[in-house]
Amino acid sequence: MIFTAPEVEDFAGVETALIDAFRRAQEAARAGEPIVFVVRNEHLLGQDGAPGAMLANALLSGMRTLAAEKHAANAIATGEDASPEDLQHWIALLSEGRGVAGELIHVGAKHVGKVQS
Repeated sequence: MIFTAPEVEDFAGVETALIDAFRRAQEAARAGEPIVFVVRNEHLLGQDGAPGAMLANALLSGMRTLAAEKHAANAIATGEDASPEDLQHWIALLSEGRGVAGELIHVGAKHVGKVQS
């Protein structure tokens, strides 16, 4: 199951996306399918508004919880420099569910936060 976080503008959008992610992850976990969450790196770092940051970090928390419960769950954080080919490579690799769980892969993303004014 691949869940790409949608762009959300408000708290209602966060709620809708989280309900969708929960239901899809629940079905995948019950079926023993690998789970991959795809989020924007800027959202993980809180650099593009509260709703996007809340969604991305909630998905990351859910992924880690699933992995702790022995599910093949991982996440990818994409940055502005991510090529579609590189992103698809990592999605395909993590979708195999082999030998890795609970990992966050940065694709074309700088993962060192910085203060923005």
